[in-house]
Amino acid sequence: MRIVGGKAKGTILLSPAGKNTTRPTLGRVRESIFNVLANVGLEEAKVLDIFAGTGAMGLEALSRGAAEAVFIDRTTSDIIRKNAERCHMSGQVKVIVRDVTPALKLLGGKSFDYIFMDPPYRKGYINEILKEILSCGICSDDAIIVAEHSVSEAPDLSFFEDRLDLWKEKKSGAIVVTYLRCRTTEGV
Repeated sequence: MRIVGGKAKGTILLSPAGKNTTRPTLGRVRESIFNVLANVGLEEAKVLDIFAGTGAMGLEALSRGAAEAVFIDRTTSDIIRKNAERCHMSGQVKVIVRDVTPALKLLGGKSFDYIFMDPPYRKGYINEILKEILSCGICSDDAIIVAEHSVSEAPDLSFFEDRLDLWKEKKSGAIVVTYLRCRTTEGV
């Protein structure tokens, strides 16, 4: 696995040893995500990468002009830090080594322009994590949440209709990437 675009393009990323420890976003899916986001712009953005695994999503955003990235992963913090070093981005990276819910609560008061989440499949996490993101108030105005999930686990937007709009959705095999735009101001 490698960074697919930007100043760190081609940098090979470390992955955890063994099977079933992480499920990295495929390079072609990652490239598609960042092609969509290029239309909105990543320059100087603040990025949050939840269930970060190797850190590929946040590092890709940094490579393409984001200012800083926060990574949440309970088990792969050393790999994320090493990958940030490989990409010469250590100074732009903060890694939180906790479960997602307590980590998100720690971030209250901060705001992010892009939030990437790729929770484990078939665990029912996607709606739970979206609720937590919204309750912590960490979305900047018009923030975009990019949620990768299986076809069978789409977010239930009826829970979030007053706070999230479906912006785009792209299917690639059994994987769906859902782009949600946050509404944080009244009357929008």
